[in-house]
Order: sequence, then structure tokens, then C-alpha cells
Amino acid sequence: MQTAAWLAAVCFGETGTDAPGSSPFDSPDNIYSAGDTLGMIVKVIFFLILIIVIFFVIMKIIAQKNKYFTGRSIRSLGGLPLGQNKSIQVVEIGKSLYIVGVGENIQLLEKIEDEAEVALIRDMMTAGPAMTAPAFESFGGWLKKLRQKPEVEEELDIEATSFQHVFQTKMTDRKKMMGELLQQDNNSDRLNDKP
Repeated sequence: MQTAAWLAAVCFGETGTDAPGSSPFDSPDNIYSAGDTLGMIVKVIFFLILIIVIFFVIMKIIAQKNKYFTGRSIRSLGGLPLGQNKSIQVVEIGKSLYIVGVGENIQLLEKIEDEAEVALIRDMMTAGPAMTAPAFESFGGWLKKLRQKPEVEEELDIEATSFQHVFQTKMTDRKKMMGELLQQDNNSDRLNDKP
């Protein structure tokens, strides 16, 4: 009965059959000392620390399980976001790295088979969250250099082989055009000379 009265007092603010001025908290069973409060705070802190430790232990176990699965033949090492829904991803397949552009479609940008370069990029990419902005910049710079190098070589080859051909065709076109313009100008002058 006393528990019901105490519950009613807590929930509805009613004191029930208790005498005026007395509270269910005044009974000798419900009086807490400062030592009891301190003990409760210590228990709460202990259990909070215990929950945090259990959380970290579980995270370590999951990380170790993922480490065992890294022996798979296909593994994504990470990537660089380039914009909305566009990025460059580094995928390791066997002993080769593939640089893949991901956007509306997926396109192979580069295949790297040199073991030294593969090891360097793998080390950079697997550094994980500890990877700093300069590491991203160096990877981005390396990727930009890698993309520009073949373009420059192709441009030089195309320019060297076709420059003479393009120059000759342009010159002959210009000569024909100038000849036609001069012919038209001469014809119009002759028409103006006649009375």
C-alpha cells in the first residue's frame, strides 16, 4: 500500500492517505545519504566506461575480421571525389592497380602494373583516416601528372607526323581561295569598266 501511495504521489502529485507535511521520501527506508549518492555516481561512471570499452573491443574484432578478408583478389583502396556524383577510384585486382573514373558511367583511366608504383599507391591509400591533405594533394598531383603525360606524348606525335601534311593542305586551300577571290575581283572590275 505504501508503494502505491508513493507511486501516486510521484505520478499524480497526490499524497494519498499520508499525513499532511509528510512525504514518502521521509520514511527511513527512502532516505539517501551523500555516500549513497556518490556510490551511485561512481557506479554510473563505471558502467559507462565498461560500455565504451566493450564498444571498442567489438570494433577491434570487426577490424580484424575485415583484415582477414583483405586477401581477396578485388579490393577498393579508396578514391578522390571530383564533384557531385563523380570520383576517381583506385581498385586493386591481383597485383595490379586500376584507376577508374566513376560518374554517369565507369571508365578505366589507367592500369598500373609496376610493382614499385603499386606499393607506393597502396601505402598512400591504405593509410586510412590518418591520410592528411598533403597526401591527398600528392595523390591528386600524381594522378594529374599521370593523365597529362600520355596526352602530351600523343600531341607531340600527332603534331610531328601531321604538321607538314596539315600545313600543306592549308596552304593549297589558301592558294585556291586567294585565286578565286582575285578572279572574282578581276571579273567585277572588268564588268565595271564596260560602258
